[in-house]
Amino acid sequence: MPLSVTTRPVSAALLCLGLAAASAATACGKDRHASGGPAADDIAAAPSSAEANCGVHAACGSNFFLDVVPGPDCVAGATCTVGFALVATGQYHINDEYPYKLKADDAPGVEFLGADAAGKNVFSKAASDWRKRDEKSGVMTLAYRAADKGQKTVGGTFKLSVCSADNCQLEQQRVKATVAVK
Repeated sequence: MPLSVTTRPVSAALLCLGLAAASAATACGKDRHASGGPAADDIAAAPSSAEANCGVHAACGSNFFLDVVPGPDCVAGATCTVGFALVATGQYHINDEYPYKLKADDAPGVEFLGADAAGKNVFSKAASDWRKRDEKSGVMTLAYRAADKGQKTVGGTFKLSVCSADNCQLEQQRVKATVAVK
């Protein structure tokens, strides 16, 4: 099933238009399948802003992109995971001081298993759901339990930040992933 970003800020749309013209890339938010997304180890080095191709990412913004990191096969009744990887581009890096957080939207047949004090549908750096990989990338992991088999959509609002030597950028991105539950 497709994997997509439901909304993007205007700056992300403008970035994608410029990148499309420069590299004949497809539009931002191109549908991706959870099984075809990048593995966590595939998200090591960040390209420059000019190289970030929105067509191959779940979401793009000014100076960053997001990819879905599928977890292992999900079985109904078991704990399952899916990650959203943030990669800073160009002169930007992960903001070590920012309290990364993803508030998951209610999903039929899905129980979120977050440990954040704000609730089971909140995943955060404070609750150890955020893992910085290197200066340019990190992954927010959502844990959930599906009541039954079938396609389930998980996601929500991801609050993130990337910085350059001169500027820190605070963003909120709507993200979602459709996962197969066996």
